[in-house]
Amino acid sequence: MEARGALLYWDALDLRPHPAAEVFDARAAGEWLWEVYGPETAADVLDGAASVATEWDSPVLAAARNLALLHWAGAWWPASHAAAVPALPADLLRAETAWYTAGLDHLLDDEAAVERALADVDLTALTGRTDHETAALAADLADLADAFGVELRSAAMRREDWALAAGGAEPGLAVASGSAPIDWSLVPARALDAAGEATWRFENRSGAWMLAVTAPAAPGAVPTALTAVVGAVEVPLHYDPDTNTFGGEAPAPPEFAMRLGGGRPIEVRSPGYVADGPDRASSDPDRAERRAALVAFARERLASPAATLTERSAA
Repeated sequence: MEARGALLYWDALDLRPHPAAEVFDARAAGEWLWEVYGPETAADVLDGAASVATEWDSPVLAAARNLALLHWAGAWWPASHAAAVPALPADLLRAETAWYTAGLDHLLDDEAAVERALADVDLTALTGRTDHETAALAADLADLADAFGVELRSAAMRREDWALAAGGAEPGLAVASGSAPIDWSLVPARALDAAGEATWRFENRSGAWMLAVTAPAAPGAVPTALTAVVGAVEVPLHYDPDTNTFGGEAPAPPEFAMRLGGGRPIEVRSPGYVADGPDRASSDPDRAERRAALVAFARERLASPAATLTERSAA
């Protein structure tokens, strides 16, 4: 969470409520940091302590952690059919993010953060839900939008507005095939199944050599421009809402089969999407272990007493 004078950050797998902090403007951060750590511990943080132990609790601390968690979920929530992690309802995610953003407006670094968050809220989607909590949130956000002079959106997109036709021909004679786990760092959230695998088939179809790729979509997938790379061959992928998969095919040279060796890895990426660091290799055992832990964390959050409304609604 980017606040005035300091960056607060949590590790999703660390259950401690208090964040670590990077203070870059002690004067600005000193005006509010005590609300997160308590007056005494805040002084230690301002003196350079990256993290501290404290029993301090406050509504600001809870709201800050929830806001950070919702931003994390918006970017990295590991929705998966394979791992039984449902997608989070996007309308509630945006709405709750806006609500917590407004509650922390006094300490955020971005003066237009609340207006920007409210602009993403779809009031129609919220009022279409029948539970009391969501109805109350919708009413509160409507009042908040009036106070900030923001007109909330009131028309949700329909499935047919964004569905893309994937097409596909009958499979031919497969010469080789393979699969690899999906790398989260190369695609945006709510695109591919976080625990799924992308598969490829190199086949001869009526004398033509084709490379066909399929990747399972996430629950509640959002159509996204994706490209699969198998060796030096790039295959554009399109979303098929009927099968909830991304698929595509492209011509491949005959010598592709001759260079297979012990198998050919596949990588699915979203063009222009920034990877999350140089250590992103899916084969890294520590990375694979952390991803498994994050999937387990997401499942646990759905039943946690501390879960947000967005998470409880997905369960």
